[in-house]
Amino acid sequence: MKNIVPVVIVLVGFAAAAVIYLLYSGMLTLPGEEIKKMSSLEIAKSSLNFLSDMKRSDGRYDYSTNCNDTSGCTKTGEVYTQSGAWAVLAYSSLYKATGNQQYLQKMSSEADDLISACNGKEDECMWVLVQMIRAYQTSQNPDYLAFVKNLGDRLLAHDDEKDVMLSGIEAREFALIYELTGEQKYLTAARARLEKSKAAWDTAVDEYNVPVYSSGSFTMYRFACWTEVAEAEIARVANDGQSRANVISFLNSANIGVNYKNIDQLTALQPCVDTLLTTYKLTGDSQYLDGAKAAAQYIITYRWDSPQSIAKKYNGDGAFLFELYTGENTKTVTETGYMIHLLSQMPSEQFNILRWN
Repeated sequence: MKNIVPVVIVLVGFAAAAVIYLLYSGMLTLPGEEIKKMSSLEIAKSSLNFLSDMKRSDGRYDYSTNCNDTSGCTKTGEVYTQSGAWAVLAYSSLYKATGNQQYLQKMSSEADDLISACNGKEDECMWVLVQMIRAYQTSQNPDYLAFVKNLGDRLLAHDDEKDVMLSGIEAREFALIYELTGEQKYLTAARARLEKSKAAWDTAVDEYNVPVYSSGSFTMYRFACWTEVAEAEIARVANDGQSRANVISFLNSANIGVNYKNIDQLTALQPCVDTLLTTYKLTGDSQYLDGAKAAAQYIITYRWDSPQSIAKKYNGDGAFLFELYTGENTKTVTETGYMIHLLSQMPSEQFNILRWN
C-alpha cells in the first residue's frame, strides 16, 4: 500500500518479529480508516468516467491504460473491435437498475457502434453475444436479435477454442440464445461447450488455468468461474437440476466469499461474483449474495481507482485495476464495464470506502 504514514509501535521480541513477518508476507493487511459508505450504484456510475475517456471518435474503444505512481496513466494504444461490448453491458445494466432513459440511449448508441465495428469482422465478435443479448432484452430492438442469431449460428460452426474462459463464454452465449429462441440446437451446443470448458481445467489443455488454492480435496483453478457461470445459466434457462446441483457443489467447495483474495486476476474473480449472483437468483439462498458482496468489497478496496481523492490509487478515474494495486498496473475497458454490470446487480448494497493515501 502506498503513502502509508509510518506508525511507531513498540513491541518486544518475538511478537514484533511475528507482526513484521505477517505484514511483509501479505498475511496481514493494514485496514484503512473508513471514509464513507457508497452504494453500489454510486460506484458504478462514477466508473463511467473511465469508459467515456476511452471512447474514440471512430466509435471504438482504447482498450487499456498503463499506470504508475510517477507518471500517472497512459493509453496503451491497444484497440479491439469487440471492446465496446462491455460498455453495452454497463449501460444496459445501469438502465435496468435505475430506469434512467439516458442509460438506455447510451446502450443503444453503443450497441449500434458495436454492430458497425463488427461488420466484416464477425470472427472477432463471436464472444460478445451475452452483452448484445442483454441489449436486446432491454430494448427489444430486432436488429440486436438478428446480430445475435447470425453470430450464434456462425459460432455453432466454430469449435476451435480449447481454453476454459472462451469455451465457458460460448456455453453461456448458447444458453442465452436458447432462452430467446427455444431452439434445441443452442442448448445442445451450450452443454457441449460447457464440457469443453470443464475439460480445460486440466492445465495440460489450458496452461494459464493454474491452481490458485485448495480447500480439503477441492482445488480451485484460476478461470473455473467462467465454466460455472455458464453452468448456472444452463441450470436457469433449462431448469436443469443436475447443473444446478453442480454449481451449488462448486460454490460450497470453493467458498469464494472467504477465498476471493487467492484469485489473482480480476478477469478470473469477476465471473465468480457473477456465478454467486446468478446462483442467488436461482436459489434465493442469501449465502451466495453475501459471498458476492464480500468479493465486491475486496475489489472496491484494492482494485478500484476511486474518485474519492483520499482513496484513489492513481488518477481517480473510477476504473478497476487488472491486478492488485502495485506501483504499476493496468486498467481495462473489459474489467471496468464488467464491474459496472456486477454492481448494478446489487443496487441496494452499501460498500465501505477506505482511506488509501
